[in-house]
Amino acid sequence: MTLVAEFSLPRHELLLADLPSDWSGRVEFERLVPTPSPLFPFVRVTGDTDAFAASVRADPAVDSLVELAVASTWTRYRLRWSPATERAIRSLLSDTVVTRAVATNEWTFGFRFREFGDMAAFREDIEASSFSFELRRLRDESRTEEAEANLTAIQRETLSVALSAGYFEVPRSATLSDLADELGVSKQAVSERLRRATGILAEETVEGLSVVR
Repeated sequence: MTLVAEFSLPRHELLLADLPSDWSGRVEFERLVPTPSPLFPFVRVTGDTDAFAASVRADPAVDSLVELAVASTWTRYRLRWSPATERAIRSLLSDTVVTRAVATNEWTFGFRFREFGDMAAFREDIEASSFSFELRRLRDESRTEEAEANLTAIQRETLSVALSAGYFEVPRSATLSDLADELGVSKQAVSERLRRATGILAEETVEGLSVVR
């Protein structure tokens, strides 16, 4: 069994805590495998990227922020944390595998565990910390993998682009037109792909999904 747990955390409590409270964009860290150095170096941002960049460059937890690429709906940066921040985050995460790190009005983190006992131990550790992590969702990843095997390559690509662009966020950070432009197809094609793909995933994974309230 492989479990994936989703935790939420107020945006101001952890990374990028100095972002303005009224900033309404979306931040997603990419390439989350915690290699020795650096930690979580690539970030994709939608919304007011000028305000994001100005705030982050003034943040003492960040040593540098370099713009790498600009698209119609997002900007990608390379970010380097201060040594103290990197040590603190590594200590908190320990050997945990991070599958997702996204911030809108709050942080959403996904963590992968080999068994329930590992997840329970991690939850105890973070509850003992000064951070307000809240467990939102827990699922058996093996069931998700079975469902994904029934998706076509095009459906997987469309879902991946939609997720990365913030299409499933509330409120949405991207429209069907944005996705169509990035994929080079019509809005109708994107809509049909998403409906079919989400239908497959919903049908085959709902029994393996546990929502924690």
